[in-house]
Amino acid sequence: MHTVVARFHHVARKLAEIEDDLVGRGAVDAHITGFTVAMTFDAESHREASEAAKRILESAGATRIKITKHRPKAARYVPK
Repeated sequence: MHTVVARFHHVARKLAEIEDDLVGRGAVDAHITGFTVAMTFDAESHREASEAAKRILESAGATRIKITKHRPKAARYVPK
């Protein structure tokens, strides 16, 4: 499971309907606050989840989509 956070614009203002639409198009779950959405995908990689997020946001009528959460960075080992 991977969570994708994205900012977007949409002509509709009914956030609950947009959330339902995103879930209907393939997200396991979707929550919108303002016009930032967090969606969960059952995907093999974060890249695959990000591509799915962009695809379903576009198909739901969203514009100016920007993925804002990226995969966690690996911790660096710093010798003492």
